[in-house]
Amino acid sequence: MTWTLRLPWEGEGAADREAPPGFAFHVLADEGRLTSHFRVAV
Repeated sequence: MTWTLRLPWEGEGAADREAPPGFAFHVLADEGRLTSHFRVAV
């Protein structure tokens, strides 16, 4: 498990350790369409 990670363009401050846990589920269809679902555990 890890906390929220910052991407390079989001600045150089510390990651937000207070953010709620979550996950991303990615589905790649046979024809190449990518669908992403994001959920946050509250």
